[in-house]
Amino acid sequence: MNPRIERVHASLLRVPLDRRMRAYGSDTVSVLFVRVIDVDGSEGTGFTYTLNEGLESVRTMVDATIGPLTIGTDPEDWDATRNSIARQTRRLGPDAAVPALSAVDIAIWDLRAQRAGLPLFALLGRSRTEVPMYGSGRSSNRLSVDELVAGTVSYVDDGLTAVKLRVGAREPDQDVSRVAAVRAAVGDRIVLMVDANEQMTPAAATDLARGLEPLALAWIEEPFPAEDVLAHAALHATGGIPVAVGEHLASAARFAEYARERAAGIWQPDAALGGGITGMLEVAALAHDHGIPLAYHSLPELNVHLAMGDPAAVWVEHFPILDPLIAEPLPVVGGVVTAPDRPGHGIRWDAEAIRALT
Repeated sequence: MNPRIERVHASLLRVPLDRRMRAYGSDTVSVLFVRVIDVDGSEGTGFTYTLNEGLESVRTMVDATIGPLTIGTDPEDWDATRNSIARQTRRLGPDAAVPALSAVDIAIWDLRAQRAGLPLFALLGRSRTEVPMYGSGRSSNRLSVDELVAGTVSYVDDGLTAVKLRVGAREPDQDVSRVAAVRAAVGDRIVLMVDANEQMTPAAATDLARGLEPLALAWIEEPFPAEDVLAHAALHATGGIPVAVGEHLASAARFAEYARERAAGIWQPDAALGGGITGMLEVAALAHDHGIPLAYHSLPELNVHLAMGDPAAVWVEHFPILDPLIAEPLPVVGGVVTAPDRPGHGIRWDAEAIRALT
């Protein structure tokens, strides 16, 4: 039977955030859950998300534009279909359709891998290797110092050897004290990173980076809005803590701006926000060209497939933002993860939880 796409279905879910992940006023995450079904009933799933408002418009983009342009096409011809969708939505601006296209793209790749009887990483031509994971979901700015230390120690007890902390909601000297307390609790063998979530001014970020330098951090993430490439470049050029960016960059073209300005030492692309699997392959190719390491952002159950066998992929992130929707979260053994062998991306969704939140 010709494997044509017959239906594209999008559901909007609002998922409560664990207190340890709440930062900068976000208490819920909005998730657009997409199912792509072909004529013989095979189904792929994908998603995009936001911590803020506006996902209703993304659902409309799937329902009214991207879905209809996908129906009737062959999943194996997805590159041509995707390029056509990009051309037909170009006048909306370069990034307007990206979240919706990301969700559909992930679902298409999942469907293609299932039809091939292969795990997604194998369909991508990747070998099966272990990838280090860093912890990121137990470090909200809302936590007290004791709670922040406890959350970090719990990750170490789980076997992780790297943990990311949130900064930027307080004065730099306060953030330095908080990170120093964590460093004292976990010792020098644990890798620490910090994430400012675009909250800082250049002066504050410079003070923070200078204060944190003795604590030997792996990176300072997104101190400024992602659009401000030059501010990130100036901070990175100081030669102190490397700058990391990526979760808010919606295409390889956005990453190319950072490459041209030498504005970051680590890239953190997010498949659900930056063009799906196809978008991540484009970013990874650019990273290889420029010798920039990758630390994939957010959902490890998906990102582990992208990181398998890629020497540029140094980390995947444990940020359990969608765990309430997942029946079998990815296990961490000895601080590393590996992709499941089952066909597709292998994410086993909790159907009852999804129905309850729809």
